Amino acid sequence: MTEILPIDSLMIDRWTNQWMKQLGFNHEQLLKRNNKVEQFSRFVLDRIQTKKSIDITKREQLLLETLREYEHRLSRTGFENDIREEFENMKLKQKELYIEKRHQELDLKEEKYIKELDQLFQNERSLCQILTVTQMEIITDETLVKRIERLQDYINTLNKIKTERLTTIKSYRTRLNDLCNRLDVKPDNLSIICQLIDEKYESCLTTDSLDQIESFLNKLECKSEEQEKYVNTLVGTLEKLYAKLARDDASPPKRSAAYILRHNTAETVKQLENEIAQLQAKRMATSQAYCASMRKKIEELYEQCQIGGSERRPIDFEKITPAVLDECDREYDRLDDMYHVRKPILDAFEQWKLLVQQHSEFQKKSTSAARFHERGYSAVKEQAERKRFAIALPKAERTCLNILEQWEKEHTNQQFLINDIPIRQIIEQQHIGTSNTTATTVSNPSTTGLKTSTSSIGLTAVPQRTLSKNNIRKKSLRHVVKHTVEQQVSQSHHHEADEDTLEFTQLENIKHFNGLPRIVTSTPKTEKINSNHSVVDIGRNKTNDPIHKRRPSKRLIPTRR
Repeated sequence: MTEILPIDSLMIDRWTNQWMKQLGFNHEQLLKRNNKVEQFSRFVLDRIQTKKSIDITKREQLLLETLREYEHRLSRTGFENDIREEFENMKLKQKELYIEKRHQELDLKEEKYIKELDQLFQNERSLCQILTVTQMEIITDETLVKRIERLQDYINTLNKIKTERLTTIKSYRTRLNDLCNRLDVKPDNLSIICQLIDEKYESCLTTDSLDQIESFLNKLECKSEEQEKYVNTLVGTLEKLYAKLARDDASPPKRSAAYILRHNTAETVKQLENEIAQLQAKRMATSQAYCASMRKKIEELYEQCQIGGSERRPIDFEKITPAVLDECDREYDRLDDMYHVRKPILDAFEQWKLLVQQHSEFQKKSTSAARFHERGYSAVKEQAERKRFAIALPKAERTCLNILEQWEKEHTNQQFLINDIPIRQIIEQQHIGTSNTTATTVSNPSTTGLKTSTSSIGLTAVPQRTLSKNNIRKKSLRHVVKHTVEQQVSQSHHHEADEDTLEFTQLENIKHFNGLPRIVTSTPKTEKINSNHSVVDIGRNKTNDPIHKRRPSKRLIPTRR
């Protein structure tokens, strides 16, 4: 079926009339001509349609490529796809215009982002140079937006580091100014320290600059600590000088402002040193009298502390210098401290020594027969005194040793010396000397008839208790007195062999523990030294009368005083 050309009837009528009138075609010719025209028209139309379809295909292909390029640019830059859903319903020409517009917008946006990226790179390079850090690593497949975001984060981190370093640098500057003023230090003009003082912070933000500043600050702080210790030393020296001058001078010096404030500055150090020099010069004016008084005090402390030559420090009092005065002060302070430490031990030792001396005298007196001739002799008092020494001597020794052990714990690897002799050696020698004396006395043939315990009592430095309280209460006082008298008579026979006779009178009226009066009597014969002695109980045993066999009176015999 032949396709009807899209030519309307009006145009056909116009062509027919024109051809018939102008060209003189008849109807047959006109039909032939119409057929040819129709064929040619169809041919032309086919060509036009073919060309048009080819053009549309090319345009569609070009549009597709343009769309793909746009999507590729979006994926490369990282921008969002802003193509609307209506794009599919648009005509070809509209699509071409829409895509072209999107490309133009994308070009502008990409150019803007590239400029921003360049600016960020410059900022990063500047911060890296200031902070001496490495630049951000570049990733090849990274989008433009992602790179800008990552670079912004890195720059923010660098800015944060820069801010922290600026804060640190400013605090360093404050400390540096304080320390330089305190120590009177002036840094070099071209150094990083001087730039920091001049508030040129940009040149001080590098890592090397920070290390230099911190190292310099540490040195200044060490010097400041040393200066503070030196100030304290100077203040202590001034305190001693004030105290000594106040003690030796009627008008003590007034405290200076540097001594009162005690600032840790170089100016304070100079003021303190000048004041110490002035006070030492003032002190040297009265050095002769001061040395004489200090020498006397030191000698007194030597005697009080019982310090021997090994613990004394030699001081040359002939050449008086400030060093000699200081040595005197140090020695006096040392001895004063030593006196307070040694005093409890010395007091306990002197108490023990006094008891040993008293016990030695008591032993000599208690072994002499002459005591029976003394007025007021009492065997009971003698026994009580012996018991007192048996208790007091071990107690005094133990007290002294306890205090000594506490001192030895505080002073390890040291010996407590009394006049260059260890105190333990003195106590041990007392024990050794006593035991040797006791052994000699026991082995003597002239004392064969005496009891060993009786001989050793008078020579033992630290006696032991022979009888407890319960045993003394249970034992009859009469037997105790009788036994004592017999021992003393035997000892008198050994020590006083020149005496031919012993005259014993009434010793003492002694009250029994039950309250009844008792009397000790002795009537030895002139030719017999070992006579019998008896104890008479008056008022209880009526038949006990060994002397005259008479009845005793019931009256109480007064005690001889």
